[in-house]
Formats: sequence, C-alpha cells, structure tokens
Amino acid sequence: MKIARYSYQGAIAFGIVDDDELVVLTSDPMFAGFDTTGDRVALADVKLLAPVIPRSKIIAVVSSEAFLLRPNTTVVGPSDAIVLPAASDRVEVDGQLAIIIGKIAKNVSIADAAGRVFGYTVATVVTAADLASETRAGAFDTFLPLGPIIETEFDEAATSLRGLINEEEFQAVDLGDDDRTTEDVVAALVSFASSVFTLLPGDVILAGPMDTPADVVDGDTVTMSIEGIGTLVNPVVRPA
Repeated sequence: MKIARYSYQGAIAFGIVDDDELVVLTSDPMFAGFDTTGDRVALADVKLLAPVIPRSKIIAVVSSEAFLLRPNTTVVGPSDAIVLPAASDRVEVDGQLAIIIGKIAKNVSIADAAGRVFGYTVATVVTAADLASETRAGAFDTFLPLGPIIETEFDEAATSLRGLINEEEFQAVDLGDDDRTTEDVVAALVSFASSVFTLLPGDVILAGPMDTPADVVDGDTVTMSIEGIGTLVNPVVRPA
C-alpha cells in the first residue's frame, strides 16, 4: 500500500495512492489506521510533501555498529530545494532506502523487528563532504529529502535504486544483491538501533551507506528512484 502525505486547498492530509488518485484518509495512518473519508482527490491537484516528519530522530547508519543522528529539520519533500550552506564548498548526495518506524521499539529481537516497521521511502542523503569530520556535516536544513510516498508492503529483495544528477547516472544498486538492504539486514538495523535507544513512531533509519556519493552544485537536479516506491526529484540551489 502506498501512502502519501500532501497539501491540498491549504490543508495537509494523508491518502492511499490509487493509480492517479488519492483515497483520502481521516488522519495520519501511522497513528489512526486506514479509515477513509470517502473522498478522492487527483494526484495532479495536490503537492506531495515529505511522507513523514520524524518527531524524534533520524538514524544514519555508518557501519554495522556505528551511526549518526540527524535533526528532523533536515527533512524536505519532493520538489523542495536542497540548499547548499555557506559553510561548505563541497556537497555530495547519496541515494538510500529509508525505513520508517511505526511502533515503539525497545530492545526488540531481529525476529520481531519487522513488526515495528511502518514502511519504506526513498532518501536523498546530503552531506557537506568538506566537513565530514564534523557532526554538522549532515545536519544542515534540507539535507534529507524524503519521498515521494511510503510503501508499506515494499519488497526490498526485489527492487533497485537509481540516482541521477541532471541526466547523468551516478548510482545504480540492486537492493536485493546489496548485503546492507536485504530483509534480514533491515531487521538487524532496527533491532540494533532499538538496543541503543527507544524507537518511536515516525523515526527514520537510513539503511546505508551505498558508498557511491556524487558532488552537486548550484543549478543541479537530483533524481533518486527506488523501483516499487517511486521517484524523488529535488533541485539544488545556493542562495546569493
């Protein structure tokens, strides 16, 4: 099931994607379930937003036993600009699978971890590469575009990730063959993170790194696609 968070006629709402329409939900399905209002809106008439704004934390996996935390102010949605900060002269992007936590998880086993996941989305992970030794390298506003939707039934073993800067491909990963994004490893990531701190609904775990980042500059357009989820497009700007 594909879930969108969107803006329509001045209000933010949630819907189930049904071809070129959205079946309107009564509230955030992560907390209120999938009850519908009976209304439908055309996808072409809405602005898709970041499908989740983490209330607590974003966990960027560095290795099997190391991670960094990113603030929720890094999150933007489809078509929103990646803003290059004045403090950095070299910014890079990397496409990753994002795991969305749906239930409170603390010290969960690998066997139980899948039951704590609400779904998956596409992440464009942005880093100030020349500040890589500093915790702020990935903490700037707009440094984590998410979207375009959450897929609750995503099969990570049967899909692929592709990244483009403008029209040039820089990343192509078969997620089923990548040993960091298999079902077992995703469960292990959730279990490990829950052993460190309590995971709350809406928390995001970035299942990477993919190890194929590329530099971006003012005027670029970054496109990240994961088969079965969708395509996330963001322009890159440097304020005058």
